[in-house]
Amino acid sequence: MKKAVWIAFAAAIVGVNLAAEAVEYFTDTAIVAYLRVMLIMGILFISMVFLGALTLVRAAEQEKPLAGTVSNTLGADKREKSREQPPETSNNKKE
Repeated sequence: MKKAVWIAFAAAIVGVNLAAEAVEYFTDTAIVAYLRVMLIMGILFISMVFLGALTLVRAAEQEKPLAGTVSNTLGADKREKSREQPPETSNNKKE
């Protein structure tokens, strides 16, 4: 994600400065450096929010749901098949 933030920062710097120069060239209105910095930081923060959301979505897509099975949980209800046999009841009692 760090690399994507740096790319967004560079794109914001280039885009804002190109737009400011175009505005100054065509309308003869100067956009001061303070406003340019604020625009760059605003674009950067908005892109960081979207990049963070994208990272969370990608992480959620890679997770495997447990689907209610006991064999892949780590809780106290996990039963090792090789060591422990199910308790005998009247239905499964061998005679």
